[in-house]
Amino acid sequence: MTPPRMVECSFLIPIYRDTQLSDGEPHTIEAWYWLKDRLWDAFRGATIAPGLYHGFYEDPDSGDQIQDKSRKYIIALTDDAASLDLLRDLLCDACSVFHQKMIYLSISGRVEFIRGANHDTS
Repeated sequence: MTPPRMVECSFLIPIYRDTQLSDGEPHTIEAWYWLKDRLWDAFRGATIAPGLYHGFYEDPDSGDQIQDKSRKYIIALTDDAASLDLLRDLLCDACSVFHQKMIYLSISGRVEFIRGANHDTS
């Protein structure tokens, strides 16, 4: 039997809450455990890349340059719409838990910005 085709997915979670949505403080340990538990329940594992990723981007609302530090998570998923949509839904929920407007997601090198359910930049 041929094993299912897998794709590598990675996403970034900033270590601080968004200053426009919240207080800019570090996330609680409960938020990080929430993510670990959700990844386990949905996908039975993930890898946390070592260190922090330093980046900058344009805020979609203010146009300001935002600098942040993020944790990078890597996960292998079966290459089907249901698995990928499950990850997108989890990250949409994570926007609320981590007080983010959006979360950077890469699926085999193709980038998406997952928006929180309560944030509309239009």
